[in-house]
Amino acid sequence: MSILNKLFSNSMIYIISLLFNKGLSFVLLPVLTFYLSKEDYGVLGFVTAMSTIASIYIGFFPSVFLLSKYAQYGKERISEYIHQILLLTISTFFLVLLILFGLKDFILPEAIVKKNLIIVVITCYALFTVFFNFLDTLFQVEKNAIKFAILQTVQSVGALGLALILIIEFSYGWKGKYYAELAVLFFIFLFTIYYIIKNKYYKFNTNFKKLKEVTFFLFPITFTVLGLYIMGTIDRIFVADMIGLEAAGIYNVAIIMAVIINMVYDSIIKAFNPILYESYSDRSGQSKRKIVKIIYAYSLICVIVLAGYIFFLPYVFHLMINDKFSDALVLIPILALGFTFEGLRKGLESQLVFNNKVKSLAVVTLIASLTNIVLNYFLIKIYGIQGAAYATAIAFFVLYILTFILFSKNNNLPWLLKNKKESI
Repeated sequence: MSILNKLFSNSMIYIISLLFNKGLSFVLLPVLTFYLSKEDYGVLGFVTAMSTIASIYIGFFPSVFLLSKYAQYGKERISEYIHQILLLTISTFFLVLLILFGLKDFILPEAIVKKNLIIVVITCYALFTVFFNFLDTLFQVEKNAIKFAILQTVQSVGALGLALILIIEFSYGWKGKYYAELAVLFFIFLFTIYYIIKNKYYKFNTNFKKLKEVTFFLFPITFTVLGLYIMGTIDRIFVADMIGLEAAGIYNVAIIMAVIINMVYDSIIKAFNPILYESYSDRSGQSKRKIVKIIYAYSLICVIVLAGYIFFLPYVFHLMINDKFSDALVLIPILALGFTFEGLRKGLESQLVFNNKVKSLAVVTLIASLTNIVLNYFLIKIYGIQGAAYATAIAFFVLYILTFILFSKNNNLPWLLKNKKESI
């Protein structure tokens, strides 16, 4: 199979898998928005946000090391690093747990009871998420889109099915959805360990030099991921604090709808990334032209997806979302535009990671996230809940521009695609 055909087939599998699994969550939104109150959505958004932050610092996002180094190191050598990654993940798990215990009275809302239990649950949820992302990335570097699709389907169908039982039959509220995801992630965590050992990705070989390499490579990336997370979720915290939990619930529904477009971009870049990393390893002019073609093709797809999304959004929203969340409709196109800038940025990020420009990437991401924080504070005061959406869209635009400048300074690519014709 040619590279182009492989890229196309994997992209289609990723996209179809995404449409099915995210579409399943989308189809069930009328049920969830009926049974869950605005306060439930507000608390769910907050607890999920805490879990995401914790998952950044448990293992320092090890899936990035696997994705960026697999093409360069190969399976045999990368297996020597898995043990070091496991050591780093276990040690940071307990560190994060201790920090959250110490801060629980400051970070958890008064509405949440049994705070010690919730802290343990949040940290375990984050740990299982790290292993889920690692397995997801392992399938990606193996270029095995079918395994990826199966993993996504098991996770989404299992979590949503169990959530409906807990919410409808047992009236668990926001806990029903969160605990359902926790249970499914736990079983995927066990399977990930089994898969790594069975397929000989793991070698018990403690090597402090390799552990140091992994730590120093990944730690700066946590600032990039944290910055992106702040840009994607700090708006919900501002809305909850400055306007109220009901407004946070409305905004959370808007985010759930808008983030679908980001997941589409993410599924497409999963197919492009392994080929991009292989091309970065080859310094020839032909590879440089291939990189430019891939970036152009990916960027055009992002623009087309945004146009189609905005066109169909009003029809789908009124069909799927309960009327009590109708105020979310005006926010979604603004957020979708912001996520599109983030999608465009994803096409540039891999080269910076490959060339160990992670510190520079962290700096521009933190600049954009600080911009987002400042904009949220002032724009929410001026425009209310819409101000949060404006702040997010502007911050993602700033990040895209800064990343493009950084990318251009570190590359000499033939953007005009002159000379010979050649296929991707």
